Amino acid sequence: MRFLVVPLFILFSSGCTITTTTNQPAEPLAMPLKPMLKSQTYQLEYEAQHTSPKVKSVQLPAHKVMKNQTVKIVTDRVSVTDTLLAQISQALNDKQLKVTTKNDSDYTLAIHQVDLSFTDDSKYTLNQPKQPYALYSKVAQQFPTQQCATILAQVSMRLTHKASGDVVWFAKSSLDSTSFHRESLIYSFTEEQKITNELEVVAFVHQQNTEQARLARAEANTKVTIPKYNTMSKLSTLTKVQGPCTRTEISALAPMMQFYLSSILIDKIKVI
Repeated sequence: MRFLVVPLFILFSSGCTITTTTNQPAEPLAMPLKPMLKSQTYQLEYEAQHTSPKVKSVQLPAHKVMKNQTVKIVTDRVSVTDTLLAQISQALNDKQLKVTTKNDSDYTLAIHQVDLSFTDDSKYTLNQPKQPYALYSKVAQQFPTQQCATILAQVSMRLTHKASGDVVWFAKSSLDSTSFHRESLIYSFTEEQKITNELEVVAFVHQQNTEQARLARAEANTKVTIPKYNTMSKLSTLTKVQGPCTRTEISALAPMMQFYLSSILIDKIKVI
């Protein structure tokens, strides 16, 4: 009887064996490649109206200024840099007058005015390019003009005959910084393509790559479509690449303006 139990147990056990199969999860989604984003840089050119230096020069006939006569420069009324003083001396030498520091000179050149003052800003107007690009009209409406700091420089001098005290020549000149440098303003900006839904695409791929989502796709035997990247064009801010405009940049022109106006005046002295 005991020998019959073992075969029956084996037979019973074999009949109760259950075979189960588990679905494999779907393959993970790969992150889609980003599109090639375009970028292009454009330039805008602005110009201002210019004026010539205002110059008034009067030479009186009482005494003739002759070559090799001596001139002493007097600057007790104004503050003049050593550089400007040297430049004025060189301008007199170029007129074949001899500069001296002695009191027995033939003439004295008194510097009466060397003024620099900020005035109203200069207005620069946008120039239309010869071949307008697609974005030009849009940008021109947003930035039709530019405003820049402006300095007005004024210089005046007087030449006096030392022995008689007679005024032989006097002159004054003035000019604004915009008319002095005459440089156009050039600004650049960039049009760049940007992806607007990158976070959405990344979040979708990560969500679909969870084990639960992969199993669900495998059971349903379906494929999912990854959202496409969306792009839009964006314009950068304007960046100045040429031309002085700020107060600091314009102030740097002051020494050259003073020399320019001084040399214009001295060149007006008639020397025989």
